[in-house]
Amino acid sequence: DSLGAMETSKDFMVAGTAPNSLWGVCESFYRPNLEPDELFETLSQCLLSGVDRDALAGWGAVVYVIGKDKSFVKTLKGRMD
Repeated sequence: DSLGAMETSKDFMVAGTAPNSLWGVCESFYRPNLEPDELFETLSQCLLSGVDRDALAGWGAVVYVIGKDKSFVKTLKGRMD
């Protein structure tokens, strides 16, 4: 938070150059027991929304979803302006 206090969650974590931007979006969109495709979509929206607010965060991400029955890797392309 703006005072520097540590924030914790048992369901997800955020790190990198945009943790403050990512934290709020993840809290809003994440819910437990998502299917792999739902988790990918939720994560993608959180990442793209968060990095759009931070000029140092990069132009996309590589998302790894690892589940019991299904695992996959996808590349996200973000804004490049």
